Amino acid sequence: MHHDPPENKTDEKRIEPRSATLQNHRAEVKFVGEPIYQFKVTDVSTQGAGLLINPDSRFLKIIQPDQIIEINFISPQGEKPEGSYKAQVKHITDMAGGRYRGLRRVGILILESLDQS
Repeated sequence: MHHDPPENKTDEKRIEPRSATLQNHRAEVKFVGEPIYQFKVTDVSTQGAGLLINPDSRFLKIIQPDQIIEINFISPQGEKPEGSYKAQVKHITDMAGGRYRGLRRVGILILESLDQS
């Protein structure tokens, strides 16, 4: 059995793999008395998503881990998830390197669909 050395071990908490090959997948969040916030979705599964956010965004001042929010996913390709969901903010992470360096990623857990179908 192969074990990674401690310095290379990652703490993966996702329940299922996520697709990172999205094109124009967006998410919108609206709070009372605030504008509609719209974000690029960087990876998604049926149970979670990662949202890219500018570190200067006011949105980061009004959310916190474990908070429950309503989120609307917009998918031009019709990929799931699409529509309105109740979700929980799981983490807010600084993107220290790579393509999205300097931004923040907000990880969310999708709890339930709010669409009436």
